[in-house]
Amino acid sequence: MSLQRKSKKKTLVIVSAILLLALAGAIVVPRYLNAQNTNTIDPSAGETRTVTVGTQDIRKVISGSGQIVTGDEETLTLDEDKTVDEVLVAEGEAVKTGQALVTYTNGTELEATCNGIVGTIAISDSSTGNGSNSGNTAAADTITIQSTDTLVTQLSVNETDLQNLKIDQAAEITINALTDTKYTGKVSKISETGTYANGSSTFTVTITLDKTENVKIGMSADVEIVTASVTSAVAVPIEAVTGSGDKAAVTVVKSDGTTSTVSVKLGLANDAYVQITSGLVAGDTVRYTVKTSASSGNTGGFGGFGSGGTGMQGMGGNMPERSGNSGNQPSRANQAQ
Repeated sequence: MSLQRKSKKKTLVIVSAILLLALAGAIVVPRYLNAQNTNTIDPSAGETRTVTVGTQDIRKVISGSGQIVTGDEETLTLDEDKTVDEVLVAEGEAVKTGQALVTYTNGTELEATCNGIVGTIAISDSSTGNGSNSGNTAAADTITIQSTDTLVTQLSVNETDLQNLKIDQAAEITINALTDTKYTGKVSKISETGTYANGSSTFTVTITLDKTENVKIGMSADVEIVTASVTSAVAVPIEAVTGSGDKAAVTVVKSDGTTSTVSVKLGLANDAYVQITSGLVAGDTVRYTVKTSASSGNTGGFGGFGSGGTGMQGMGGNMPERSGNSGNQPSRANQAQ
């Protein structure tokens, strides 16, 4: 009997010990895991960066793509008092100024008034002597020429960009078939009426090329219209600025390693950098936080100058840290170069 009691008592002690260990594990292990989790990096906290303030060339640009078309179509009317002897050209043929297009039976000619491409030839049989003129008033016989002396391209520009455009504004043009040659042009026309779609309106802007050598009607072109620019501007990554307008500020790192918030005034911006007109000088150090790829939401920066802006571009500068349409496409924006 004594042995049985001792055995039961020993079993009870073992079971109690197991229960205590299980209870301790249930309490301690979750706390340990929570402690471990608090020591890991929170993806939403982002990445802290420290940069030395440098300078940038920043341009505000309206850009787009379009097709090269004639800027001047000449319509030549045949002499109704003369009979056509021979039509010397065909539609789509290139002609030079002064080239004979039509000869008359009296020995005279109709000549091209510009360099270009022959468009529509509309000559009735009566003018060639192969039909009768029964006295009916008919449309005049004509030949059209699409001038290659004046070539243009047209962009579809968002209404919000119109205030930055004006006639004779300079444009940089890249002909996609002639990338080795730089072309320039000027804004020659801004449409008075727009086309409404998807909650906003676009307007057609015509750019006339300054030179047309080797350019053919129908070629595609990319256009940039520089509406404002600044060179060697003190600038910081857009994420370094918090707030906007009078509340814009950056975090400056002092020589002793401490930080302070400094108010700044903003100038031109692109999708990578913003000009600081006061509050910082080149050589200052700023610190800021950007969202990591694992986090969601915006990547920081100040209101009004993130992606999806109004066509602002930046050229290469001296910042030591920073990773900066078929025809009639709407103007593009935010392309850093």
